Amino acid sequence: MSTQSVSTKHVVVISRSDDITGMHKELHNELESRGVQMLRFNTDEFPTNAQVIFAQEDGRDVLRFCTPQGEVELGPNDAIWYRRANWGGKLPMDMDKQLRHGCVSETEAMLRGVLEAAPCFVLDPPELVRKNGHKPAQLRLAKKLGLSTPRTLMTNDPQAARAFIASCPQGVVTKMLGGFAIYDDKGEEQVVFTTALSPEHLDKLDGLRYCSMVFQERVQKQVELRVTAIGRRLFAAAVDSQATQGAEVDWRERGVTLLQSWRPYTLPVEIETKLHAYMAAIGMQYSAIDLIVEPSGRHVFLEANPAGECFWLQYNSPHHPLAAALADVLVAAPLARRSTD
Repeated sequence: MSTQSVSTKHVVVISRSDDITGMHKELHNELESRGVQMLRFNTDEFPTNAQVIFAQEDGRDVLRFCTPQGEVELGPNDAIWYRRANWGGKLPMDMDKQLRHGCVSETEAMLRGVLEAAPCFVLDPPELVRKNGHKPAQLRLAKKLGLSTPRTLMTNDPQAARAFIASCPQGVVTKMLGGFAIYDDKGEEQVVFTTALSPEHLDKLDGLRYCSMVFQERVQKQVELRVTAIGRRLFAAAVDSQATQGAEVDWRERGVTLLQSWRPYTLPVEIETKLHAYMAAIGMQYSAIDLIVEPSGRHVFLEANPAGECFWLQYNSPHHPLAAALADVLVAAPLARRSTD
């Protein structure tokens, strides 16, 4: 297999083989129409069925990705989209546990390392994605920039949690700081959604000694927003989660039911300006930002997931041109990329 010309524009998409929601086909078509070739590199297939070569030779750095579908050596005119990862996911499960753990660690170190050393544009570097995924830092930055945020407590202290809950007359919702999988007896994944605290939950707060949680004062909702930031563009969509039973606390619990219920939303200039300032402060090109609009019209910032999902908003209403916007950033279309200097 011969390496394609370095002068040809390439985009390598870093993902995982079970990623079926990333609009890979749509992005491929967008890039192909612009004369750009795309290679998908699934992290779970490395190192068992894909190869990476990073070398310093002849006075230059070489970064090459190889898969059964193709091989690309990246240069300054190319780009990488870091979307999803499952480091070493297809390493044999029957390996010695310590050996497999070591192989997974080395796999992650290798891929994170070469993405940091890439000779081209990366949307967005995995170290930035990890850094900007911390919820306390997100809320602190949003508040600093003048965005409204809910009253929040993150703790493993039952006494502090009880005092906070008592101080919230509108009620409290609780959520986790990060995502993790819980599987039932049938092996099916169960998602931990945001939950409204009820009286019976108060008797279980001593369980915080095993795991911290996030407590937030419940915010009254007129609509909920998902704002997708891609480069210099913000795509806002709204959904009336209160009109669907079971979606009142966390719209994701009825995400499929609500697929056709999202509508275009025009952000107030003040909120748009502050969200642009947020993106500039974190130095990233992409984020999926969640806000609540109260009946009073106040916009409340909840979080900005640096690797959040968004592409149902192209497949369905409001049909935002997200793949085209992403392609613009990857190929450095004029004024597409947000300055991260």
